[in-house]
Amino acid sequence: MTREMEYAKCIAVLCKLYRMGKVTESEFRYVKRRLKSRFMPARDIGRA
Repeated sequence: MTREMEYAKCIAVLCKLYRMGKVTESEFRYVKRRLKSRFMPARDIGRA
């Protein structure tokens, strides 16, 4: 699986948990930021 696909899957699961109310907004933002830093090198973040 490519890194982009793995990132998309993680974000989809995170969004589902947020919609279900299992994750607060601050937790959602924190995890989303951590996923972005994990899957996207600094040179690619501006393009996303």
